[in-house]
Amino acid sequence: MPRQELFTFLSSSVRRAEQDPHEPGANVYRQLAIRVESSGPACEDWGCGRHPPAVPRLERPTIPSPNRASRAVPTSLLAATLVAAPICALSVASPAAAEGDRVTKTLVVGIDGASFDFLEPAGMPNLAGLRAAGLTATSNLYAQPMAGTVSGAGWSSIATGVWPDKLDVVDNSFSSPNYAEFPDYLTRIEQASPERSTLVVGTWSPIPQTVFGPAVDERIAGGNDEGTTAKAVEALATGDPDDVFVHLDEVDGAGHSVGTNGAAYGAALRRADAQLGELLAAIESRPTRAGEDWLVVVTADHGHTPTGGHGGNTPAERKTFVIAAGPGIEAGSTRNDVKIVDIAPTVLAADGIATDASWNLDGTAIGELAADDFDAVRPALQPQLDETRPGAGVLGWTHETPDGWAIDDSAMPAGGVREWSGWSFATDDFFSNIERGQGRETNVRSRDVFAVADSDEWDDKAHAAGQFDSTLVSPAYPLTGAADATLAFASTYVIDGPQSAEVSVSFDGGAPVLLKSYTANANANERLAFAVPQGAATAQFRFRYTGTNSAFWAVDRVKLEQAQPTAPSAPLALQVTSGDARATASWQAAADGHSPVTGYTVTATPVIEKGKSKQAVPVVVETAELTATLTGLRNGVAYTVTVTATNAYGTSEASAPATATPTVSRATPATPPSKPKPRG
Repeated sequence: MPRQELFTFLSSSVRRAEQDPHEPGANVYRQLAIRVESSGPACEDWGCGRHPPAVPRLERPTIPSPNRASRAVPTSLLAATLVAAPICALSVASPAAAEGDRVTKTLVVGIDGASFDFLEPAGMPNLAGLRAAGLTATSNLYAQPMAGTVSGAGWSSIATGVWPDKLDVVDNSFSSPNYAEFPDYLTRIEQASPERSTLVVGTWSPIPQTVFGPAVDERIAGGNDEGTTAKAVEALATGDPDDVFVHLDEVDGAGHSVGTNGAAYGAALRRADAQLGELLAAIESRPTRAGEDWLVVVTADHGHTPTGGHGGNTPAERKTFVIAAGPGIEAGSTRNDVKIVDIAPTVLAADGIATDASWNLDGTAIGELAADDFDAVRPALQPQLDETRPGAGVLGWTHETPDGWAIDDSAMPAGGVREWSGWSFATDDFFSNIERGQGRETNVRSRDVFAVADSDEWDDKAHAAGQFDSTLVSPAYPLTGAADATLAFASTYVIDGPQSAEVSVSFDGGAPVLLKSYTANANANERLAFAVPQGAATAQFRFRYTGTNSAFWAVDRVKLEQAQPTAPSAPLALQVTSGDARATASWQAAADGHSPVTGYTVTATPVIEKGKSKQAVPVVVETAELTATLTGLRNGVAYTVTVTATNAYGTSEASAPATATPTVSRATPATPPSKPKPRG
């Protein structure tokens, strides 16, 4: 943005702020305008001899940027100016920080009850600026029987990165939350980087008191949105917090009062946007801003009905969003695969904290999300044919398969509802709204486009005799030669009558081997470990579903995980017992490097003393066992004993050494016969 255009915008913002109490503080705008005006010709445009605003100066390893080229960001709004990068005037006014000295900071703003479809009509320039500077993603929440679309469940999922069924926060009572196993992301930051300063300010009291735990440095109840904003602005402008969560509640209150169709709801959204602008302006006013990289995220816990209220399973209540801007996030981008549970791991990744697999999170850092095979069929999605919902304008299903995949419908009877005749590929907007209240809303672990077999809907139209019987067949994945592998996939399996589901694997086109058979409802990110036959070159997976007017099985993010085999690791815990011209060694099995250990080699090497080995020679024994006897050793000579492990990919490093010193075995002398006692 040219300097004069930015100055004009900021000046008009000062006048507007002085006239409208809901606009961000006039003083902050005035200070920014003065700095821009005083920067002179050196900042005539965004170039300034520096990087353009949409391109961060420090590439973050955990959120890689796919586009480092210079680009102009549409930003007639302050928000885009603030988040994209420090404005040039501030960069000139402050000493430039060295590349390695830049500080990462994060701000997450939650607008309770904000309905995405009403954000743009309400007129929210600060939020629009964030969208221009970053990404926008919409997705759908769960509904009963997993949880209602309520604040307790929504904010807990946002804070922790797991869905309500795992966290056990399904309403606003917080009766038995599993925060001990799944703490909020600020608590995880405190655990991993206690030197970082964490802050939560919330209008709804359970946010600072319950959802975010006591390990957080500062937890503040704002009282109302004006108080929450004032406290957060003060901390951002005059303090030095590193990771901040701010909760605004009054949009939700307006939604309950008048619904999304009421004028008061739009007014509440505009007030929330002005308060967001104050937060962003406070960031920009920081004296250290030029050396800081800020990740800013805005989200909501649920939507609202047109007439008011939430908690149900309508699209208006379930639709939510993630808007994020910061280093490595492409300006003006739209994503179909980002969900609210991704916020927590995204903030952690920005702070350089890697997600541990043992945490069992449902979310993934945005920079680590990648499209799967099923997402490739999005251009082929069609509107409803036999279904009467969700509406002709929703493109949400197809039978077209991704490259390498196939659907075996040889056992499917002819007829039935065409959308669900055999396995299909669908989006949640389509699938979960064809018939609400039957559990389809619980398919939250799928992303973007997923595969689904639905015998219930298929059976709603006449068909030839027989049950639903269809098999989804994967490509033949190449194997690495490792002896084991894992099949990972998201699975939602719901039973409502006679049905079955099986996952099998076949190697090199051979007979299928059963990996799992479902016998009960299941909703999880599955990880099925299995052994790979020696010499197998490919693995192919089959997902077979049968049902008679029952329910459904949804599958997504199918991935074969297999390590590249290596030589074994060194054996552990070597122990040696010396004997007469021999020694016995034992040890713990070596980690096999994903290829079976074929043998161990034990070596006893004489210790050289004063340049001599007392004519002793090394002794080597090979064995397939975890113990070995070394014979032919020279008594009185000290030997260094080590053991190595071997597989098809090489030999390990030697174990930690042990010492053996064989000695001559001396027999116990016989007891001399006793002398006869003299007779008296």
